[in-house]
Amino acid sequence: MQYALLTKIGGELIEASRADYQDYYGFLKCPECNEPVFLRQGHLRQRKQIKASFVHHKAVPEISACELRIGKYSKEDIEAFASKAKKQRLQKLNISMWKYVKTNMAVNFKDYDKLKTQTKNVKSYQGLLVYADNCLTNNVEFIVDNLIPQIGKVINNKNAAVGEIMGLLDKFNSFVNDLKSDWLLHEKIAKEAAGLFLSPQMKEIRYRALVVLCYPKNMELLNRDLVELNMQSETWNKLFTNYITLQIALVFISINWIKLLP
Repeated sequence: MQYALLTKIGGELIEASRADYQDYYGFLKCPECNEPVFLRQGHLRQRKQIKASFVHHKAVPEISACELRIGKYSKEDIEAFASKAKKQRLQKLNISMWKYVKTNMAVNFKDYDKLKTQTKNVKSYQGLLVYADNCLTNNVEFIVDNLIPQIGKVINNKNAAVGEIMGLLDKFNSFVNDLKSDWLLHEKIAKEAAGLFLSPQMKEIRYRALVVLCYPKNMELLNRDLVELNMQSETWNKLFTNYITLQIALVFISINWIKLLP
């Protein structure tokens, strides 16, 4: 069989040629009979290349029927599986988004409660948080469709630029090395999650992230101009928009979605 269901992350349909990843082992089942399957690696047989495929763990009467039906999956069938899996992932994220955001490799949110207490009555700071939220919600497509894929390419290729700028080179390299799953699927889920995070229903969760990201000492670590320039200037506005959108993209691309999502 060329397809199996990954029982994690909502039941994503996985192609055999892209299934040789540690995080998938033990989580694959037949999409027709729901019996466990395993990946049989591609190999040579009598000088002929045999493609990778999924095989049932035990013989059941339905195996030949399963293989026949799965072999006839159309593009529409595959898209239907993907749509269902995405819906289930977003339902889980809608409940537990903050839990997953805190696991990212780019920004440490452990001081959120302390910073919230320190800044809750500072009118100017609360105004900055509102401005930051507007920056994010006005740039949803840019973050999801441009920034995340671009940063993903840099991190996945182990380009030092992002790591050096953020002071997190070792962490990002470690993240990529520990990612035992398909990068394209990882990035797909990161974009889905970021899209949900930037939706109106996630305003309170964004507030938590922004309390940390907009704290002057945290901004100063990355760009001193963010705390020294006039906040009313066009230069500051551009710098701040670049800063806040980049940080959110980094947060979502550096969460190990496939390993963590049930």
